[in-house]
Amino acid sequence: MSEDFDFRVVLIKIQNLLSDSDRKQLHFLFGEDIPRTLQEDGSLSSSIDAFQRLLDGAKISSTNSGYLVRALREINREDCVKRLSEYDKLISKVNQTEQDRNEASTISQPSQSNCPTSADIMLDIEDEDGGTATLLSQTEPQSAPSIPFEPPVAEPMDFQSIDLKPFEDYACEWTEDYSKVLGLKQHPRSYQIEIIRDAIRHKNTIVCLRTGAGKTFIASVLIKYYFIKKQKEQPNSNFSALFFVPRKAIRLQQAKAVSEIGNLRVQLCQDDQTIDQLIDTHHVIVATPKKFGNCLSKGTVRLAQLDLLIFDECHNTSGGNPYCEIMQYYLCPMKQQSTSSIPLIIGLTATVSAKDANEKKEPIDKNLVSICSKMASLTISTVCDPANIEEMNREISRPKNDQFECVQTFQYDAYFDEYSKMYKGLVEQIKQHLDNRGSLNEHEIGSPSFIGQLVLLKRSFEMKGDVNNTIICDYLLLLTKKYSALRDLPFDMVVKSIKEKIDQYHDGYERPVDMDDTLYERCRTELKNILEKYTEHPAVNPKLESLVQLLKRHALGATKGLVLVKTTFYVKTLHDYLSTHPELINLVKPTWIVGQNSADHSLTIHDQEAKLQQFRGNECNVLIATDIVQEGLDIPTCSYVIRYEFVSDEIGTIQSRGRARAQNSSYYLITEQDSINHTREKNNKTREDYMEETIAEWPRFDKEKFRNDVEAKTKSLIKAWETDLQNEQKQRNVLRQVGRKDGAIYCRKCNAKLGELSWLKKRNTTYFINNVEFFTGTECKLDKTYTNFQENLVMGEVKCTCGDSLGGCQKFMDRPELGTLCALKCKQIKFKLVDEPNYIEFAQWSKNNRFDVEELQEIDN
Repeated sequence: MSEDFDFRVVLIKIQNLLSDSDRKQLHFLFGEDIPRTLQEDGSLSSSIDAFQRLLDGAKISSTNSGYLVRALREINREDCVKRLSEYDKLISKVNQTEQDRNEASTISQPSQSNCPTSADIMLDIEDEDGGTATLLSQTEPQSAPSIPFEPPVAEPMDFQSIDLKPFEDYACEWTEDYSKVLGLKQHPRSYQIEIIRDAIRHKNTIVCLRTGAGKTFIASVLIKYYFIKKQKEQPNSNFSALFFVPRKAIRLQQAKAVSEIGNLRVQLCQDDQTIDQLIDTHHVIVATPKKFGNCLSKGTVRLAQLDLLIFDECHNTSGGNPYCEIMQYYLCPMKQQSTSSIPLIIGLTATVSAKDANEKKEPIDKNLVSICSKMASLTISTVCDPANIEEMNREISRPKNDQFECVQTFQYDAYFDEYSKMYKGLVEQIKQHLDNRGSLNEHEIGSPSFIGQLVLLKRSFEMKGDVNNTIICDYLLLLTKKYSALRDLPFDMVVKSIKEKIDQYHDGYERPVDMDDTLYERCRTELKNILEKYTEHPAVNPKLESLVQLLKRHALGATKGLVLVKTTFYVKTLHDYLSTHPELINLVKPTWIVGQNSADHSLTIHDQEAKLQQFRGNECNVLIATDIVQEGLDIPTCSYVIRYEFVSDEIGTIQSRGRARAQNSSYYLITEQDSINHTREKNNKTREDYMEETIAEWPRFDKEKFRNDVEAKTKSLIKAWETDLQNEQKQRNVLRQVGRKDGAIYCRKCNAKLGELSWLKKRNTTYFINNVEFFTGTECKLDKTYTNFQENLVMGEVKCTCGDSLGGCQKFMDRPELGTLCALKCKQIKFKLVDEPNYIEFAQWSKNNRFDVEELQEIDN
């Protein structure tokens, strides 16, 4: 894109940050440089016209924004000035990139090939449907295009004229006229008003309400209440609330929902933004918790600056979840920034079951105590009034058909058995080449335990520098990772996909390797043979036929259905299969949606929204998806939900069923009788029944005992967290005592020496090398377009001569003197210390306990 285009994008983003009042002030300052008709208009469209006049008159340009900077400073919009400064900094660095490209070319000729390497393929296999390794660090993903979000203008309110008694006093009637006074577009239902009042009475609380019953609306009304209350008590004071969402995919949806409440300046925190850039100019920021955790760790935002924290899907509090990271700053003395002021907390959830595997073994009431302790809440807010419960049951539909209707024993034909036997024989042939293969014989081929044992074997061979056995492990992983899909999906489509991965893996080697050539020829020949036989005599898959018949049954009328599966490979394969199935032509019009970070298939947020628009309109009537739509994402009312060989935990069961919101809707599970999924679903239903009983019993709980239990749990939680923090500090101290070591860095794949250990440096969570000698033995594969991610300019990736991706080729934009560097992926390298015979490696950088790494000294601005 041209600099002029990029500059106009920045101007649009600045316009989206401004209020009508800000724009009018700007237009006044522009004076005779714009027409008088524009001076009197503060709308977005007129302001864009004003900027165009300044561009036409050469008052501003992509290389000279001083005029606009001065005007923005005069109206106290330093956040917009910062946007322009960041753009100027990026342009000054990008203007140097031709020189950088030339430097990189003299170091190593860039590769323009788009063909994935063998290492790329294995990274996909080992991290299938999980987060892909980032080129920047372990904590932040690469930037994506900004999400278009233009909230309605925050109209002013007469705060002093608003009576808050209907919020606070149960005896005071909340009428439709009162909702209009508040500027609400919809009048809350009685059960929602009950929860709103209860939440205000208890301050910190967890709103427990079934899927589709309006938790986000309740949270938005509560935000508005606390906003009005503060303005009444402290006129013209700042009000700041953060609305956390567990997935980036639902930021836009929730930002739109909150902005609909009116009178609040709401903003979505984009990938290339930080919360500290927005907090002074907006009332509500919708963001992922990691964004806030980063600000807390850097000290750019303090809890005392905030009035309210909303945790959407607050049951996501297991292990090292970012929700827990934030709550450590809230609860732990070791991390608390201040005791003067802390924000209120509201959690939102449709389930009170724990995510943590150990806590799942405990009764539901103990899970409830645990979630409350992690959210610093001594109570929950749920519907207790019998009349309101009746209203909720009447207004919020649930599936009428919720049985194991499609759980059955599937009989596969003789052709399927023949092809499966041939495929299994190929796996056994490859396995015979592997040393220490006995440990695999105890596990069923393709099972999670088989894959896990195979990964452990591969790591042990990498540690020994045994290239041949590492390659054998790679081929076995390629052949068995999708082994179970052979029974669930079209046999030929699965085999073709696996063959394609093997072709790409083999082609990724830049130099011939005998073991790779041998295994490749064997796989190519046998897979080709299987596909030829399948073409001659296709196998019938009864499980797929069951799905097809179920879709046909529901295809009449204007019904919409949701099919949930476990991986993105299942999503795309089922979509392609159903799109061309002769019995479904003109009946079923499917589309598909998956997350952003997936090995087989991924979609940007823009692509996801486009797919959802197809489903919301009349283009498609069946949506095939992973669990991205299971939790939180708003999709059109579905007449039926089918889970196809996909069962997670009881939380997933509740949330997936909650997608079926149409009257007389249906919910199905297609799986085999007495399979793991069948057993898991039965267990989930049992725990779900316990959950409903626990919530129904809440009015009769001994509240004092519950509070005491939560307080006791909170104390033990804080103790455990602080022990972990102390251990982390001890590890850092140990590393300082151990000090830096002499040694070398090697490619984990091919054992090639990449450089000296002394070249390794770190900045926050990014570990990098910027030594020129490092690049002489590697290859820089530069992208055609460089990506700006906060202080990083991502230019491509660095590859070993074996084709293994070592990390991102990038520059720190605020430290240009460091030059081009490689942000190393920990999983791709290993180390050998002087006087130690064996390699050492770590699953992630935080696990390093063997040597200290030089920390980059920051420069004060």
